[in-house]
Amino acid sequence: FAITEKEKLRIKCRLYQLEERLPDNFVKINQSCVANIRKISRFDTSVSGTLLIKFKNGYKDYVSRRQMKAVKERFGL
Repeated sequence: FAITEKEKLRIKCRLYQLEERLPDNFVKINQSCVANIRKISRFDTSVSGTLLIKFKNGYKDYVSRRQMKAVKERFGL
């Protein structure tokens, strides 16, 4: 699914295929989510080292351990 500010759309292609087509302002944050960095409102970190991303539309998702390095490099964290 693709979640926009107004609706939830069903995507019929695989995530890796979608990731190849998207512009540079998108980053993979976990196995099932590619995020638009322009729509991120804030990051929340925990003591255990997890990173929660909060989007402007209210959606929340965690960065996986596998993607943590790429996300931190992308945002300079």
